Amino acid sequence: MSVDGASIDWTSLATTLAKDPRPLVHGARMDVAGPGYELTAPRDGSVLCSVPEPSARDVQHAVECARAEQQVGCWPGFTPRVRGEILKDWADGIEAQRVELALLVSLETGKPVREALEVDLQSVVKALRWHGALADKLHGDHPDVGSRDLALVSREAVGVVGILLPSNFPLSLIGYDVAPALMLGNSVVIKPSEQAPLSVLRVCEIAVEAGVSRDAISVLPGLSSTVGQAIARHGDIDAISVTGSVAAGRAVMAASAESNGKRVWPELGGKSAALIFQDAGDIGAAAAALAWGSFLNQGEMCTGCSRVLVEAPVHDEFVDAFSREIDKLRLGDPLDWATTVGALTTRRQRELAEDAVARTVDGGGSIVRGGEVRDVVEGGHYFPPTLLTEAAPDSPVFTDEVFSPIVAVRSFDDVDDAQATIHASGYGMGLSVWTSSLDRAFQVTRRAKVGIAWVNCFEGDDMTVPAGGVGRSGYGRTKGLAVLDKYSDIKTTWVHLDS
Repeated sequence: MSVDGASIDWTSLATTLAKDPRPLVHGARMDVAGPGYELTAPRDGSVLCSVPEPSARDVQHAVECARAEQQVGCWPGFTPRVRGEILKDWADGIEAQRVELALLVSLETGKPVREALEVDLQSVVKALRWHGALADKLHGDHPDVGSRDLALVSREAVGVVGILLPSNFPLSLIGYDVAPALMLGNSVVIKPSEQAPLSVLRVCEIAVEAGVSRDAISVLPGLSSTVGQAIARHGDIDAISVTGSVAAGRAVMAASAESNGKRVWPELGGKSAALIFQDAGDIGAAAAALAWGSFLNQGEMCTGCSRVLVEAPVHDEFVDAFSREIDKLRLGDPLDWATTVGALTTRRQRELAEDAVARTVDGGGSIVRGGEVRDVVEGGHYFPPTLLTEAAPDSPVFTDEVFSPIVAVRSFDDVDDAQATIHASGYGMGLSVWTSSLDRAFQVTRRAKVGIAWVNCFEGDDMTVPAGGVGRSGYGRTKGLAVLDKYSDIKTTWVHLDS
């Protein structure tokens, strides 16, 4: 059943929405004594709630519950089909509460509530159902090693998995990381972003209600420097997935190296680039696709487009078309259904956006659209969709991951120089290539050091294909069958047969 979001008074609903920030351990909310921190709403800076922080002992308790589930619990012993059916029931439970969950996501992250409902909630439901259907389709192998021996190759759950979630798409990553980990029979200990704990806590509470064993899933909100590090350093966690900044990924990898050497799967963003050739055809279509990919979620998206190289003869045409796409967007209160660009998640993120624009202009760049802070709602963290041209290759919009709605466009004459500019940052998330020449498309994408290459589109996506980057963007993968390697071990069993 669909929801008519335009008819809902989201602002009034927000005043009565329950917000429980307590950790979820052993199937129930747990009172903790930690001092915690105040969680504020990006839309207006108001305090949503006070989040109590779990202690090292609380983290230990959650991990002990997860390990006990692996040793004596029922979740690993369920058949894959049963686990898959429970994931599908979890999806149904989320769908039934999608209005509440979309509002929580919007309040925490600043994204438009319409986007939270139509993108975030749909993605987690779709991913849970996909993994639920996949659960009983996996199988091992038994190579032919001759008549005197039998070789069996099986995929087994890692055991206890730590999952550190980002603030930009907290629920989507539940579907992309938590779902496959549980599907394989693991126990998970989740640390949501300090900015977005409420929606994750509520979704995982629904998981227990749907039948996920209470010790197979725990959620510990708190700061990355304390709770995140406690999980990363814990000696009884077998693997950990981290989605966030390069600094966050490196901190987790260092913690693993200094503890039990658990495998770490980092997905570290970097945002994506685009190459547009003069034979692309419909420049307006390219501009529309890239504008959508640039400003979705206020540009706070690891695969979002932030730098565009356009072949010189069509540069001005593209800039004009892209500018018109920006003019169609509406920067506004995230709780207004008509808003298409909401608030940045933190005030610090807005400051970094201002700084990136200022440094780019100081380096010779020009502002075509946006570029200045706007007070949409008093106390909020708003920054308009911004288009920069003539940005130097060493400007922050080309060398750094600017997690905000900023796009830089440069012209190019030589494709080798253009690709060198794109790859100079060391990030390797995605590249979008626009050309009518299939030969050129393959030449460019084969040379590109990226995890995802799109041709004549942006953000082409399906649950069947892996997503992730290379280089500074990390090497973790979500979606497709590649995600199974994060949360499972391959075992070979060799049996010698009597003659």
